[in-house]
Amino acid sequence: MKALFRFIPVFFLSVLVVACDSQGQQDEFVNDAELPPSGYTSTDILGEVLSEDRDDWRTAPLYAGKIRIDPVYPNPSAGQFVTIPVSVLEFGGGQGGVVLRAEDNQGSLRLIDELLHAEQPGAYILRFSPSVLSRTGLIRLFIFDRLGELISYGDLKVN
Repeated sequence: MKALFRFIPVFFLSVLVVACDSQGQQDEFVNDAELPPSGYTSTDILGEVLSEDRDDWRTAPLYAGKIRIDPVYPNPSAGQFVTIPVSVLEFGGGQGGVVLRAEDNQGSLRLIDELLHAEQPGAYILRFSPSVLSRTGLIRLFIFDRLGELISYGDLKVN
């Protein structure tokens, strides 16, 4: 019985260390997302990747194995609607759904699209016209859960 009481603090300490490490990795991921866009994953109108930017569409550490975001397509876009495939891999993976945001001309994050029902495993699609961004060039897109935790980010080139 005494051995059990010695094991409990060690167990909780190890859980705490893992949780702190995960939060540290998530913070680093968010810091990466805040950097200016420097490239993009080029895709065709069917979503086939033509060239890859390794920084685009990574999954945040807190969502690894829970949600997968595929690259936006077509990229670059000449104004046609673009699509971002979202795969929820486990129940509750999206914590209230997913939200797509991009910076507006004033630097504020603006709501572009949302999937409030994307909590169940399955395939979902975020879709929008780049004209709602009111800008051209390389634009960073952010995908959050409904609680505001960053899930993924990537860059769209709008011609």
